[in-house]
Amino acid sequence: MRSLLHGRIWSTTLMLVLAMPLVSVAQGGDADVSGHVTDNSGAVIPAVHVTLTNADTGVGREVDSTDGAYHFQPVLPGRYTLAASAPNFERKAVTNLLVVLGAHLGQDISLSIGSANDTITVEGFSPQVNTESNEVGGGISNDQINKLPVNTRQFLNLALLIPGTSQDASRTFYNNVQIGGGSAFYSNGFQVDGVINTWAEEGEPRQNFPQGAVQEFNVFISQYPAEYGLSIGGLITVATKSGTNKFHGEGFELFRQKALNRPTPFQTTNPDFLRNQFGGDIGGPIIHDRTHFYAAYERTQTKQVYTVSTGHPDLYGANEGNFDQPSYDQMLTGRVDHQISNKQSLFVRYAQEWNKYTFQGCGGNSVRNCYNGLIPRISIVGGHTWALSPNLVDQVHFQYARAAYELGPPSAAIPTNPSTYSTQVLAALQTGYVFPSFSYGFGYAETGVESRWELNDTLSYIWKNHNFRAGVETSYIPFTDGGATNYNGTWAFSKDQKFDPTNPATIAALTAPTSYSQTIPFLSTFTPTTPLGLFVEDEWKIIPTLTANIGLRYDRQFGSFDERLNLTPAQALIPFIGNPHKRGDGNNLAPRFGLVWDPSGKARDVVRAGYGIYYNNIQTLQTVGEPRNLLSCSITINSPNYPDPFNGKTALQFCSANNPNVTILAQNFQNPYAQQFSAGYSRQLSPNLALQVDGLYTYGLHDYRVFDMNYPTAYPQSAVRRQAGWAQINAHLPIAASKYKALFVHLDKRMANRYLYSASYTLSSAKDNNPQGTVNNPLNPGLDWGPGSTDRRHAFVGSVAYQARFGIMLSAIYTVRSSLPLSAFGASTAITSLTPSADSTAQYVPGTTRNQFNRDISFAAINAYRAAQGVAPLSTTQLQNSNYKSFDLRVLRDFRVHESMHIEAYGQAFNLFGHVNYVNSSITSTATSSTFGRATSATNLQQAELGARFVF
Repeated sequence: MRSLLHGRIWSTTLMLVLAMPLVSVAQGGDADVSGHVTDNSGAVIPAVHVTLTNADTGVGREVDSTDGAYHFQPVLPGRYTLAASAPNFERKAVTNLLVVLGAHLGQDISLSIGSANDTITVEGFSPQVNTESNEVGGGISNDQINKLPVNTRQFLNLALLIPGTSQDASRTFYNNVQIGGGSAFYSNGFQVDGVINTWAEEGEPRQNFPQGAVQEFNVFISQYPAEYGLSIGGLITVATKSGTNKFHGEGFELFRQKALNRPTPFQTTNPDFLRNQFGGDIGGPIIHDRTHFYAAYERTQTKQVYTVSTGHPDLYGANEGNFDQPSYDQMLTGRVDHQISNKQSLFVRYAQEWNKYTFQGCGGNSVRNCYNGLIPRISIVGGHTWALSPNLVDQVHFQYARAAYELGPPSAAIPTNPSTYSTQVLAALQTGYVFPSFSYGFGYAETGVESRWELNDTLSYIWKNHNFRAGVETSYIPFTDGGATNYNGTWAFSKDQKFDPTNPATIAALTAPTSYSQTIPFLSTFTPTTPLGLFVEDEWKIIPTLTANIGLRYDRQFGSFDERLNLTPAQALIPFIGNPHKRGDGNNLAPRFGLVWDPSGKARDVVRAGYGIYYNNIQTLQTVGEPRNLLSCSITINSPNYPDPFNGKTALQFCSANNPNVTILAQNFQNPYAQQFSAGYSRQLSPNLALQVDGLYTYGLHDYRVFDMNYPTAYPQSAVRRQAGWAQINAHLPIAASKYKALFVHLDKRMANRYLYSASYTLSSAKDNNPQGTVNNPLNPGLDWGPGSTDRRHAFVGSVAYQARFGIMLSAIYTVRSSLPLSAFGASTAITSLTPSADSTAQYVPGTTRNQFNRDISFAAINAYRAAQGVAPLSTTQLQNSNYKSFDLRVLRDFRVHESMHIEAYGQAFNLFGHVNYVNSSITSTATSSTFGRATSATNLQQAELGARFVF
């Protein structure tokens, strides 16, 4: 059945491709170059020959025009020479035209009467403002990638130079960035070389690339065109490097060690640390002016430690200290570009990444559910461009990618098969112990394998003042996840007490458990999905100074709603589950509209405004719970007997008598969407300096929240659930909402006269009701509305690079962000109106709501609650602020070895001024805790690095 459905989807997609109208421009963020050729009086020259040649690769393209107009599309980033000739006119060449990713470069040429054998050469000018696009965002150039200090050489970190970006929601082993209204780790899109580079299972960047392989990238904060879909926030498009007519490359080594680091306030000694980062890249011609290659390799291997600090060494001293945490990351990329003819070109790219991480999640006051992980990734991409006529271009991309996360307890071999786990892995899973100030137990193992078969096709057509585009993209993504969490159970205790896992006596002496939970057995689930996207667009020059961008996109995901799920007879009896076969979201039409006005007609001032609807990807990992209903047993026991919560029974025996917890998708489960409104102004202040100001409002709807449909209506007076025989019925309801308002200011000076700089400021407000989180109190869901967990009111990022004398280059990045919000929760000492709820969920302190801490929280309410619990009043001096400051510096000296070879020696320092940047999630949020408002971990203080690079 699955193969039949898969075949029908592909056949339908193929028919749609063949039926697409012959319309549109380049896809994937490629640029285009256009203009008119006239004589000195401004009259159109009826017969001209125009060539566009890449200055580095020698690859050229030619067009003949009968009306003086020319258009080259798509155009890869680089420096170009544009030349025009006509009978009885002198030939004219415009050199040094800088084409950046996604640019619309207009270049008119005026020819003088004369001999065609004579050539006049002029220097070109490439403005930084785009007079045809209402997109909000900016680009990161190759100069910025190469010249600025980039911690760990992860180029994506430079996206933070663009206002409206952050990394607050990023998870452990995926280098990520959150953009605009997409404050969650899963809500942004990532494309590399015209294909999707996003995990379908969760929504993060799937694969990293060596810094040396990246040419440049664009950051779309808002209003990106209809050719992109399934990201509710922003989008990043990346172009990798291609070779040139000259062999060139580099080899590098970066070195850090203990003596170059300064310990955090939670480290009593400077912990052991050693990191080597090395690699190189090379590119060159296979056939001059026609075929080129590029390859890059990079490896990072680290020996470091994690620090456990609980604030109670008298109780947990046996668990505190520094512990080894080695890791490595290795990346390889290779690319070949070939110009088949003046009308056709193709490229092929191979990329691989493989990582190993250890003791992830350990540190601060927790060594619970930590894991070791392998994350292998591979992708093979091909692209073909065919200019069917001067006005008609077809682009096709294909991708095969495979990625996996293989996570397991540090005490056992890492599991690699999501369908079956070895008894060794399951036996290594430990019992968990959770205290107010410390948690312990390796109780987690999970493996997921995801493949992606992607095909996209875009047709572009230019007619008069219209640039039409239309395209289709589809993928088939088989995904299997298998895992065990809390396999051997977890105890929660109301008070801190002595605990040493190597001393059985301390475990036997534990008292006052508030709950015991356990989930068995191991389960594996196969959840394939097939997204389909269609779009049409028109870039319409209403008049020469006014452009309208009109687009419409349609997205449909097949398999993301568990609509293929065949319920067992027992599962069909679950209340509220409905009929999965009737689910689906087929009305995801996303109109987008923008206006761009060039009031002077000189490409110096741009006024723009836009509106668009954007739908989000449904992560496949979020839907695996429903097929596992009643196949697993989730046990929760309040006020359990210790150390035997089952009173002589086994866990399996208890399962048969325990009312089950289940997870379901709502019948109206759907793709979340956001409406984005923007207005902005750009000004080209000088030939290489531009200012951009934008206002953005984003309103998000219909992401899901986990809501217990079986919550007691009279709790705490009565804990009797509505549906007899069932415990929690956790429904994924599309009831989440969010509002994001922001003002962006961005000043960008590109490299010229030996220096570059940028400055960006963001004033923003993010509010939501905790999308994809659990409703804290089902009797009062409104308490969850508040500042988003990544809400920072103010953020500033400045960067500069200066080429001084004697081969010395100085560069720096300064970042400052205001604090993040937190919630204040009541203690979990008893079943009261405060905490825990019937679902054992701690409640907000009375008089407060979600995420008011560091905002407008009532300290009087907190102290009243502390007094009622017999705890001393709160002193504001004990509260720690999670604001962020960092100053990164690079000092480089260039030694010329040969005309085409040089060696760079440099030093880098990150967080040079040593600001303590506390980890917000480590700040204690239990209002009755003696460490309430105090953090237990921080990011690194000063880190220095020595580097050398050989360039040829």
